[in-house]
Amino acid sequence: MSSFFLKGGPLMYPLLLCSILVVALILERSYHFCRANRNKNFYSQFKQLVKEQNFSQAEQLAKETPGPVAALSFVALTAPDKSLTALEELLSTSGSLELQRLNERLHILELIGRIAPLIGLLGTVLGMVEAFRSLAEIKGIVDPSLLAGGIWEALITTVAGLFVAIPTMIAHHFLEDKVKSWAFKMQHCANDLVHLLGSEKVD
Repeated sequence: MSSFFLKGGPLMYPLLLCSILVVALILERSYHFCRANRNKNFYSQFKQLVKEQNFSQAEQLAKETPGPVAALSFVALTAPDKSLTALEELLSTSGSLELQRLNERLHILELIGRIAPLIGLLGTVLGMVEAFRSLAEIKGIVDPSLLAGGIWEALITTVAGLFVAIPTMIAHHFLEDKVKSWAFKMQHCANDLVHLLGSEKVD
């Protein structure tokens, strides 16, 4: 494997860096989403506490629970103005901030998925240029095996670029679906919070 890496040329190093970055980003985002989904029964518990007017415990639950739904619940519960209009505006702003946090660094995955094949293709083109330049310097009859050897070595970077790009795009698509799912949950939660807390008189 190391011999293939070395034969691929200098552009294999940026591809290696991209692959390491992709793994790190996927692990970080996966951990973030798993952590946000740790307490799946949070909102039902929060809603029950609010209905029982146990606001201090509901606030503590929302504060200690990770995730965007808990963050919206905490913001709504601690809002100084509980009117419907004020809550809608507050939750809309807070929801946008939470959605931005969910989307953090996903654009880097998309970028790597797009440029990795181009880096590989560039490495292949540069390798083939070098192979043909070397052949041009040879006088007399050229052995076709020399050309074939130069071409397959040049193609290594294209293969490496695709190996990096394909899993990256799959992971990006999967994580984007997770963000869309959370966005739907936040929208549903925000609408419910407006009616739940907008009609409640809290201290």
